[in-house]
Amino acid sequence: MKVWNRINARKIVLSYFYQRCFFLNLEKQIDLISSDVLFVENIFMSQWEAFEEAKKELGNKIKAKTEGIEDEDLKYYISVFFDRRDIEDIDTDYVFKVWSAFEKYYEEVVANVDSHTQSFSFSEMNTMNQAIFVLWYIERKVLETPKEILLNELIELSKRYDDDWSPKLVNWIMHNIVNG
Repeated sequence: MKVWNRINARKIVLSYFYQRCFFLNLEKQIDLISSDVLFVENIFMSQWEAFEEAKKELGNKIKAKTEGIEDEDLKYYISVFFDRRDIEDIDTDYVFKVWSAFEKYYEEVVANVDSHTQSFSFSEMNTMNQAIFVLWYIERKVLETPKEILLNELIELSKRYDDDWSPKLVNWIMHNIVNG
């Protein structure tokens, strides 16, 4: 395994997990967002039946986005969204193993993070931090990557893709989970 190929693969999986976490969060907030979203489409709450039908359709669209991509579509996904890299420059074994474990471990990640925080919950974290924790947890469980390497890599990703406080938060919670 080439280190650079693993880094490329990790970025791809992180972007996918970010999308999954984003739509899972959106799905949980359908009641809050529906009036604003449907207002843009000129469907008003005063038109109750049309509003409820449109809200249901919006919920179904969001739900479809929370469902995973089939393994056979994965290479297509990589080629479309990461066209600046050749498939040979990506550790596809890593992508397939980690990618496919989202469903299995997502709730476990949420419970684990929630049990190690007191003043906030996983659902209150921003989407990038959620995706980083899911990636960290799954890679640790599925590939048994050494914790020092994994902590360092994901803190670097949080520095690159999130705000200034994110690396400290990620580091603190990950250390508490690993050592607690």
